[in-house]
Amino acid sequence: MTRKVVITWAAADTTAALHAQYRAEREPEVRTRLHALWLLRQGEPPAAVAAAVGVGLRSVHRWLQWYREGGLAQVRSRRKGGPGKPSFLTPAQERQVVAEAAQGVFGSAQAVRDWIEERFGVVYTRDSMYTLLPRLGIRLKVPRPRHAKTDPQAQATWKKGGSGRAWPRSA
Repeated sequence: MTRKVVITWAAADTTAALHAQYRAEREPEVRTRLHALWLLRQGEPPAAVAAAVGVGLRSVHRWLQWYREGGLAQVRSRRKGGPGKPSFLTPAQERQVVAEAAQGVFGSAQAVRDWIEERFGVVYTRDSMYTLLPRLGIRLKVPRPRHAKTDPQAQATWKKGGSGRAWPRSA
């Protein structure tokens, strides 16, 4: 027979409040945790909660431990996999890159990469630039590619009146 789990809930963490926070959460990882806490708050046993949200029982117990240590703030702040690798750029340097991008200085990720290397002496790979730019909120606007054999005059003529020849009608 399993031991009943004792949880001291914060006064603000009512069933309705937990449900509302769970439904409003956009981050999938945190949403699953809030869903589990809501089910636990309703009186469900941890094994049933683990099955309902699709995780192992140990995960539910870990989330409960986080809740006991620091409440919902602790449950929300934990990230899977640790903090990750630190950025090559300082926050001040990142702000400079964002400011330059806002002025339209860069036309491609390669231009950003070259500018960072020239300005700060930091070398990024091509793939890491495509991780850095979205993290900084930078979307490069580039024109649509054009084929080398395009004829702007023929395109303008076609827009005005079609191809110029009538297609045969089928009988």
